[in-house]
Amino acid sequence: MFSKLKQTLMLVSIFLFGYQSQSQSAMNEIAEFGSNPGNLKMFQYQPKELGKKTPLVVVLHGCIQNAEEIAQLTGWNKLADENQFMMIYPQQNPANNPQNCFNWFLPEDIVKNKGEAASIKQMIDYAIDKNNVDVDRIFVAGVSAGGAITAAMMALYPETFKAGAIMSGIPYGAATDLMTGLSAMQGNTKKTGQEWSDLVKEQNPLYEGGYPSIAVFHGNDDPAVKVINAEEIVKQWTSVHQLDTVPITIQRFSNNDDVTAYFYGKRENKQKVIRYSINNLGHALAIDPGENIKQGGTISKYAIDKDFHSSYWAAKFFELVE
Repeated sequence: MFSKLKQTLMLVSIFLFGYQSQSQSAMNEIAEFGSNPGNLKMFQYQPKELGKKTPLVVVLHGCIQNAEEIAQLTGWNKLADENQFMMIYPQQNPANNPQNCFNWFLPEDIVKNKGEAASIKQMIDYAIDKNNVDVDRIFVAGVSAGGAITAAMMALYPETFKAGAIMSGIPYGAATDLMTGLSAMQGNTKKTGQEWSDLVKEQNPLYEGGYPSIAVFHGNDDPAVKVINAEEIVKQWTSVHQLDTVPITIQRFSNNDDVTAYFYGKRENKQKVIRYSINNLGHALAIDPGENIKQGGTISKYAIDKDFHSSYWAAKFFELVE
């Protein structure tokens, strides 16, 4: 039996999302936001000008990252400034995981009202209580280990989120320990759409409301989290939304030969599931540094200029930008 420490040390050798920290002076730590059963840290970014009802985006980092780093890499704060919405950046605690990975593969952290997932939900509740948050416009996005936790948050708290974006992530319920986590990352965990959606819906057996819309971003050549995971995520959430797994539209994205968009079904003229398939990305974020409204992000080993700012297109899917 592996200890939690041993599991995370082994897992991080694959789940690497390193970056050298840069200053992000406008990030504020909220020391007390609830009972915090998952022992996480909360960071908040709030533009100077906000409307009466403010949308909220929660962004979850990958391994060996922290809140400041994921904000720099993704460019979400620039989007928040330009479009007047708030940001929350949960941060892993080294006491939980010495490599700062969210523990997406440990059952005690990905069940409703327990562990790390419960701490993230308390951060959202705190933001709602202290600010004029529009409770109908709350979103979640994450990359790598953070992408796996993003899937968990939407499964556990579907009433909270309007939509989410999973980048280089894994379906909810794909792992129950280190070994099944490693297997899932290598693309060995496959289920039917019904089996995947059952894992989501069993967390809220009496829930009769809608589930979040979802955008999936994944590199076709990802060596750490095989691209088949993107296909399994699509199977999971098309089944949740009772959509066909065959896309209704496939299109090359914005004259970019490396990006293809797959659209799955419509409901009230809005796609509920979209997948962005990106060539020559590896295990990294797709960004497009620059000052244009559709540009952003900071280049690093794990954030690659693909002339495609994934954060912008996630925000577009969330209907936060024009």
